[in-house]
Amino acid sequence: MNTTQRSTGPEFQAFEGPLLENPYPFFARWLESAPVFYADEIGYWVVSRYEDCRRVLKDYEVFSASNALSPVFPPCPAAAKALADGGFRSIPTMTNVDPPAHTRTRRIAHQAFTPRRVREMEGVVRSIVQDFLVARVAGTQSDFVADVAWALPAHVIFSILGLSPDEVASIKEGSSSRLAFMFGKADEDEQVETAKGMAEFWSYCEALANDRRATPRDDFTSDLVHRLDGEGEPLTQQEVSAILFGLLLAGHETTTSLLTNGLRRLLENHQSWEAICADPTLIPNAIEEVLRFDSSVVHWRRRTTQDVVLSGVEIPADANVLVVIGAANHDPAKFAKPEVFDIGRENAAEHLSFGHGPHICLGASLARLEARVVLEELTAAAPNLQIVANQEFDFAPIIGFRGPKKLEVLWG
Repeated sequence: MNTTQRSTGPEFQAFEGPLLENPYPFFARWLESAPVFYADEIGYWVVSRYEDCRRVLKDYEVFSASNALSPVFPPCPAAAKALADGGFRSIPTMTNVDPPAHTRTRRIAHQAFTPRRVREMEGVVRSIVQDFLVARVAGTQSDFVADVAWALPAHVIFSILGLSPDEVASIKEGSSSRLAFMFGKADEDEQVETAKGMAEFWSYCEALANDRRATPRDDFTSDLVHRLDGEGEPLTQQEVSAILFGLLLAGHETTTSLLTNGLRRLLENHQSWEAICADPTLIPNAIEEVLRFDSSVVHWRRRTTQDVVLSGVEIPADANVLVVIGAANHDPAKFAKPEVFDIGRENAAEHLSFGHGPHICLGASLARLEARVVLEELTAAAPNLQIVANQEFDFAPIIGFRGPKKLEVLWG
């Protein structure tokens, strides 16, 4: 057995510098020479090869999801106190719990995202997209994130949950700091302020669940509250609140990044943009290639329940594991010429960007729908769209979610 000692792993600085700005050259080196190594900075075993990542995501008996939403670094005592004093009492429900408990809650939550229900959402999504684009396709330079991608996915998830569009700005503004608390490296003052905001947001989710318990409506939130599990029991209010907290925390951020990463890569590879403008039937596979080439989620997390060997490296029990989805999607053993952006790639849809196994992303079909509708409407309304040359891209210093904060385009 070829075991890698912790001190011999490659440099891993996830929160600043070249690895944050462009991780893909690092991923390529890890795939070739260090497919499994220990990263001292975060205390995680880093796993990058496609087959290893696929196994980690699928085999929940060996690789538990219990740490998926835990802060990368434990909160300072003052932040922990702020959470407790604020009444924050989220519990594991889906993303960070394993079967069979996961199966119970997911079966109920899945009712909002069945293929039929997602298909029925297309008219709503298209109307929202058209409203955004009518006001923004004006022949001038603008930031696609600020103008379209930032708010649009939140409007969609809000329409599903039965919330007012007027609440989008306040919830979106807070989501970035909440993600930093869970997936970043904030200082103590930032942790305390974010913890207070998280507690307030938890109270909002509890109030929403209580409102739908008392006065159900025709929305997903009411479905969550009133639908029964296999034993004829409803979810508890705490479980409903935790699911809502998760959906409102990251249920739109990943789609914002998908839209932004997608438009960036299509416009950088302009022949691909021209191809989907000429033939919109190419759009679905182009979206799969975007998801493979520049995933919204480049890392995810698991914890070992026993000693295990991956790529000849022994990982001990009770160890944190960082699943480098972005590297797995560029593994040449799985994807030929992975550094090439190819919207005609036959196996593009075999990416791991939505996960794999029992925890595969609940909203994957909705995210694909949103991306398809945006590109259909955008290519029809602004076929001459161009990316502003030589712009620098800025990314949030967090592990997991990845997308440019700005994307300057010329509407043409």
